[in-house]
Amino acid sequence: MQTRLLGRTGLEVSIVGFGGIPIRRPATDEAVNLYRLAMDRGITFYDAARAYARCEERLGMALQGRRREDVVICSRDLSHTKAEMAAAIDTSLQTLGTDYVDIYQCHELHQPQDLEECLAPGGALEALDEAREAGKIRFIGMTSHNPDVIMSGLETGLMDVILIMLNYVNRRMVEDVLPRAKADNVGVVVLKPLGGCLLAAHADLALRWVLSQDGVHTTIPGMWRRFEVEANAMVGNTFKPLSEEEHRILDEMREAKVPQFCRLCYRHHTCPKGVEISRLMIMDLLYQRHGIDEALERNWDADLQRVEECFTCELQEQCRASCAFGIDIPNVLISLYRQFYPVLSGARQSAE
Repeated sequence: MQTRLLGRTGLEVSIVGFGGIPIRRPATDEAVNLYRLAMDRGITFYDAARAYARCEERLGMALQGRRREDVVICSRDLSHTKAEMAAAIDTSLQTLGTDYVDIYQCHELHQPQDLEECLAPGGALEALDEAREAGKIRFIGMTSHNPDVIMSGLETGLMDVILIMLNYVNRRMVEDVLPRAKADNVGVVVLKPLGGCLLAAHADLALRWVLSQDGVHTTIPGMWRRFEVEANAMVGNTFKPLSEEEHRILDEMREAKVPQFCRLCYRHHTCPKGVEISRLMIMDLLYQRHGIDEALERNWDADLQRVEECFTCELQEQCRASCAFGIDIPNVLISLYRQFYPVLSGARQSAE
């Protein structure tokens, strides 16, 4: 597996890491075996989070009997306060069964206020700093889908490693974030290189596009099936930059996807009629990732039903105008409603 140094941390990491979100899906024994398969294939960077169900637990089980120093673990928590973050770090250590976590981050700082709260006196960054002094973690950082917030975080000089969203369709981090991170020698990890599975066609090209961006050190596609581990590890083993023809293929695919591809920026307006825009705009991703049973458990069919408000809503123009990327939000929501609501409502009726 090809490796790169993760910025100023000096940690040598595999260029393809293991994204932890979908590891919840297989049975426990299968999940543990997938982690161990990845380790055997040379993947050394493992992404986790307190918010990812069963992720830390299963990774900890997979590490039993393995050399801890052979892997780099990056975990994080949603807490914004010092007390809550300190507790989360201790829970992560216990769940992972390790004395230290290589990188621990503030999770999902999508809005400026999120970062401000973590940086404030008594905020989460104080807990990270104290945990580092105590040897519980080695390096600290943040995650965000918002390039403006990432830039603000970089300006503090506190971030050793950032976790950003980047793929060949959603390229917003390339122009400003990557050059600034490189100038400051900050480690860069890329999430959703395959758009959360929506860009899985030509997955090898999509991963290579991300890894070809100057300043990117590793990327963490989510995996929960053996063929995904094998295929992604192969990309890491044989990586080479894209050819002009391969760039052309991805550019053509991008042009087809851009008009309806949600960037997960969380910057659109809040629907006064209660439509959960952020979640529903990626219902195709969520459906593929979680399946019908979990969709019903989370009442996504009821959420989709609210899209019926969009058919005759007098605020459609305001809704459209709130997307900085020109996506016709009402039209996309209605399309997703027609695609998924009949399936989920039918499954709900059958279940009852």
